[in-house]
This record gives sequence, C-alpha cells and structure tokens, in this order.
Amino acid sequence: MQKIEMGMEEPWFKDPGVADIFGGRADVDTIEGTNIVIRINDEFIDMVELSVARFHDDDWVWDTPNAYGYAEDIDTAKTAAMKRGWHEAMLRLREEVATEVEGPLDRIAKTAAAAVRERREKE
Repeated sequence: MQKIEMGMEEPWFKDPGVADIFGGRADVDTIEGTNIVIRINDEFIDMVELSVARFHDDDWVWDTPNAYGYAEDIDTAKTAAMKRGWHEAMLRLREEVATEVEGPLDRIAKTAAAAVRERREKE
C-alpha cells in the first residue's frame, strides 16, 4: 500500500523573492509564502506554492499556481490561499496515483483540511 502524505512542512514565512508574481504592485515587506508538499512513500512528488501580499492600496492578494484573489486582511487571504491550495494539491495527487484510490484521497484531504482549520482556530 502506498503511503501518501500531504502537508505544510513549514509555517508562513516572509518571502520577498516571489515579488514578481504580484507584478510589482505588492508591498515587498508584506509578502509571505508557504507550500503544501505532496509525498508518496516518503518520495517528494510535488508542491503547491501559496503566497499572500498587501497591495499599496491596502488590498490583500493571495496567489496559488492556478488562481488568485483579493481579501480584506491577511488572515482571510491566507485562508483563501490554503483552501485553493489544498484543492490544487488534491488535483496534482490524483494525477500521480491510480483512480481506485480517489476515495481514500478524498478522506485524507478532508482530514487534512480539518486539521488546518483547527490549527488556524487555535492561533
């Protein structure tokens, strides 16, 4: 049986190195990022990069590889990025594994998302 792990291996961190994804509109000092890492049998498979930044007009923007959006504050931006990021991570994982494991993967995703929500509530 394959051992599948998905998770955020590091907390949100300051990441001015990705300023270019915001097209020069972000306040570089506010840019933060993190990654959802996907492993199968302890082998690194892929990761989904998440970023947030404050634009000079006070809007917060979140970004994932396949989507972006606006939020009123940093916490809302991070939550939106994580929600979309988990969705994208599941899509990537499904590309890597056989379709017969989709049911267990759905349960893993729901469990992981619940753990993230609980962790966020405790912060």
